[in-house]
Amino acid sequence: MSSQRHSRREFLLRSAGALAAASPLLRLAAHAEPALAARIAERTCAIGAYANPANRRMTFAQAQQAISLLESRLGHRLQIVSTYAGWEEPFPNDGHRLDREHGRVPLVAWDAPADLRAVAAGRWDALLRERALACRDLGAPISLRWGAEFNGAWNNAYGRGPAFARAWRHVVTTFREAGARNVSWVWCPFAVDAIRVPADDWHAYYPGDRFVDVVGMDGFNWGTARSWSSWQSFAEIFGPLHDDFVRRKPTMICEVACAEAGGDKAQWIAEMGRQLAGRFSHVRALVWFDANKETDWRIDSSARALEAMRTVVRGARYT
Repeated sequence: MSSQRHSRREFLLRSAGALAAASPLLRLAAHAEPALAARIAERTCAIGAYANPANRRMTFAQAQQAISLLESRLGHRLQIVSTYAGWEEPFPNDGHRLDREHGRVPLVAWDAPADLRAVAAGRWDALLRERALACRDLGAPISLRWGAEFNGAWNNAYGRGPAFARAWRHVVTTFREAGARNVSWVWCPFAVDAIRVPADDWHAYYPGDRFVDVVGMDGFNWGTARSWSSWQSFAEIFGPLHDDFVRRKPTMICEVACAEAGGDKAQWIAEMGRQLAGRFSHVRALVWFDANKETDWRIDSSARALEAMRTVVRGARYT
């Protein structure tokens, strides 16, 4: 299988301030170990989305409308709404504050810069402290997945595991020293069904348990939407990464979606629900990538797909 299979969609429109999160996992502040243990015991899976169905630039108000529309279609209030930020882009922004007012917690994929050594050496500390204080002053939980998909060839960190881990530790330490204890750190590799070269191996990028609150994972069933892709099940995509960390850290699916081409999307979603109630029952959150982009990833790309997802949502508390 070509390495193209795992090519990352280019990072999304930066100003679409929709976000999300909470149920047990993303309500966690860093180092809240007693609360962490209690919430893991709840076995609750939060449901969320990146909500930009037309894949267009949106105002914060339009992003809120997209979230509300998706919630109405699902018949369920989203607990997680994902957003994206460039390395030097300010956040939290007005969109994040709107979500806070609606009871949502931001899940922000924050780009890492190309020069990881500069981050670890403290040359970006002024920016880090500025972001840390802004997150602290949000006065509500916020989750950050810095440098997400670092083990993907499209990422600045690819093949630079030790440098990424050092930079990650420095970023987390700087935030904690600034008092941003409401930040939950989501270490988020790209889920590959088989590690083919050392740079794919997420273990090389791990900064250590003290610096990770949640292990996230991104993965997509491209079906036959591309010449290099084929139909993959939810378990095939996420199984290896999930099994590595499920007994070590809380886990969440930060990005997931399924194409229509090459199989039955409704059945795929239904099977995802069965997996979440079985092998993946310790997953604390699942965030759907709801956009018509490289292919139609939307939850409601068909009536059957939407109904399947509604069924999954209704069963999202696993005991």
